Amino acid sequence: MCQPRRILCLILLVLGHSMTVLAQVGGGGLGGGGFGIGGGGNGQGQNNNNSSGIKIDAEGVVSLTVAADGTMTLDKKRREAMAKKHLSQDINQKTKQRFVSLVELEKRLGDVLSQAQSIPDELFYLAGLQRIEHVFVFPDEQDLVIAGPAEGFVPDVVGRMIGVESGRPALRLDDLAVALRTVAKSTSKQLGCSIDPVPSRIAELQKFIRQGGPATIDEVEARFNQMDDILGLQDVRIDGVPTDSHFAIMLVEADYRMKRIAMGLEDPAIKGLKSNLAMIGSGDNVMQRWWFVPFYDAIYRSQDGLAFQFVGQRAQLLAEDEVTDAAGNRSSAATTRKSTHGFAKQFTDKFPQLADKSPVFAELQNLIDWAVFAALLQKEHIPERVGWKHELLLDQNRFAYPTFDTPKKIPSSVSYKRAGNLVVGLVGGGVTVNPQRALDTAIIASSDSTVLDKSRMAVTSGTRIDTHRWWWDAVRTRK
Repeated sequence: MCQPRRILCLILLVLGHSMTVLAQVGGGGLGGGGFGIGGGGNGQGQNNNNSSGIKIDAEGVVSLTVAADGTMTLDKKRREAMAKKHLSQDINQKTKQRFVSLVELEKRLGDVLSQAQSIPDELFYLAGLQRIEHVFVFPDEQDLVIAGPAEGFVPDVVGRMIGVESGRPALRLDDLAVALRTVAKSTSKQLGCSIDPVPSRIAELQKFIRQGGPATIDEVEARFNQMDDILGLQDVRIDGVPTDSHFAIMLVEADYRMKRIAMGLEDPAIKGLKSNLAMIGSGDNVMQRWWFVPFYDAIYRSQDGLAFQFVGQRAQLLAEDEVTDAAGNRSSAATTRKSTHGFAKQFTDKFPQLADKSPVFAELQNLIDWAVFAALLQKEHIPERVGWKHELLLDQNRFAYPTFDTPKKIPSSVSYKRAGNLVVGLVGGGVTVNPQRALDTAIIASSDSTVLDKSRMAVTSGTRIDTHRWWWDAVRTRK
């Protein structure tokens, strides 16, 4: 590939991006109250901290959308004003631990749907719960409770419900329903998505590269600008979950946004996080592939199996190089270069900061939690232990999740850098996330179950507010 004249090199990397989140296993309308947004039905508006997201046209082609959002200070003031206007005072409180009874929530959902009402925002967004940190089982009380940090929530400028103070997205009821239905019916025991270049177009691209001769830097750059046209639209494949669900859309967006960061097309403004484009050198003329896997420090289990704690950042990025044959078919390379591993490592190391700053990656954490939670219910036979059939959440006819346009294609993108007489190019493809048996590998018996037992006892202290018996806060006195 390198030409002797002027030592000009064309360095090509196709990022095969696909993404799979695990599910390892042994209604009506939405958002009618408050803000009237709900997040479904228009196929738009999954965005990041910079008010960026994806949009999907009628042909299923995905593209980036950006909306002006002003300064962070002004936006926070906007969120505070909206929350004060539209949310009740008790839900518009930031707390380190909010409890949500899934049994009572489903009962409330049934009441709403039976009366042909729109689902209130506080119900659909689980009272502003932002993360699953604990799962508590109450066989005698016939109850199942999840707990984690929570706060008031409002839509950002492109419609994602985010925390008033933190900007992190709230958990969604439709994602829970999709996870429960997928795990209950899944035969492959995995769910996810992939974005892959068409093999015939990879072969055509390789032929184009081989035809190149000695060239000036400007000519080499012009060739890069032809490469995304040659690769054209890449195929989006969604596995295990409904292709028109919010769950699926978030997988694709996280996939797409990670690719853009790798290519240097999007700056997440995280100190120490470089693009892969900035890391590659003159010998890195390979295809690359990265994939997310569930990543927990541990999922602690009390000795009696009545309390669980999720600990860790939920996701990490793995990597390998690939090679292609003459027909453009990809396979794993014998070795993986330092820069490939380097980008995956730094992305993993910075992932908690990314999730705090870019809601799309926090959404990915939530999806992984829901998938693991659904698998946990099956593995531990929790519904049977508390007498909870969760029939409404499993029934698509009674509780229909909001739908989006199905993502089918993503245009290839090209990015390059100039370093002296060297032109380094990067042509974007997808990311691959392979499913792992995260629950089996992460769940461990707690060496000190008294901590989990004490947390579980805190759930039952006090009396639930009659107006919303399905959620309450740990640190506040309840009437």
